Amino acid sequence: MRESEDAAAEGEDPAVVKFLRHLAARGGSPYTERNYRQALREFANWRKSQQTGAVDWTALQRDDFRNYLRFLGRNQTSRASIQLRFAALRSHYKFLIREGVLETSPIRHLSLPKLVKRVPIFLTVKQFEDLARAPSEELKRAANDERTDAGIYFRDAAILEVIYSCGLRISELCQLRAEDIDWPQQLVRVRGKGKKERLTPIGQPALDGVETYWKQTGYRPAMGMPVFVARKETCALKPPNSAIALEEVSSIRGPGPKSDAAQVKAQLCHASPGGGSGPTQRAGAAGACPSGHNPGLYPHYH
Repeated sequence: MRESEDAAAEGEDPAVVKFLRHLAARGGSPYTERNYRQALREFANWRKSQQTGAVDWTALQRDDFRNYLRFLGRNQTSRASIQLRFAALRSHYKFLIREGVLETSPIRHLSLPKLVKRVPIFLTVKQFEDLARAPSEELKRAANDERTDAGIYFRDAAILEVIYSCGLRISELCQLRAEDIDWPQQLVRVRGKGKKERLTPIGQPALDGVETYWKQTGYRPAMGMPVFVARKETCALKPPNSAIALEEVSSIRGPGPKSDAAQVKAQLCHASPGGGSGPTQRAGAAGACPSGHNPGLYPHYH
């Protein structure tokens, strides 16, 4: 069930429900819906603590949002969280203006605390090679267990290669279809946020990883079928499944940068050629690819 449907079921503010349905109709991410719904609910709760009755979005003034900003500051809310809350409020007011409910937004030109710029943490080529070997090392340890599904390890190896090569978000990875891969041109069509599409290069190790994953699992996807599936099913991976896979892989790769799924994904993207360096550095690196490029990494299946 989408967040907008949940909201309607729980008796939420009708104006917010309508806004969330608008987001869903535009193909917005369910995670964006969830975050915006939570941000708007928190603002409404704060407003009710200041004044009884339901929130009248058309009656709020700039000073009301200044007061809310001060409230967040007093509660030591992080700058990123403040930006997220006001992104939801801005988007909601843009929708109200489009609907003809308002002519101007009361939070227009409202100054917010700027985000602190940080130097991104990224994986070196050597660190990625260590990470990419993690699925094969785990497969070796589990080889004597009759319940072991080797295909999962080949899939996870291919996932790492594709994220690293293309600099994908997890949600973008999960939306990849077989028809999106242009094998001769080494390009991938990526479906991003807001139904936007782009073409991005994909390196040979990543292509080898996908091909080996399909071969080892006997998976032969038709053009419209997902590149990566959950277990032996034909349903596409969902972001939580991919996040769990990243966390499991990162937890066994040994020492290195931070290890939760979001951070590993970010590190892979910063280190990836999607920005520029990976395929060219990885494609010629002997023994670097865990996806069939080097048979020694999966000795039980070669």
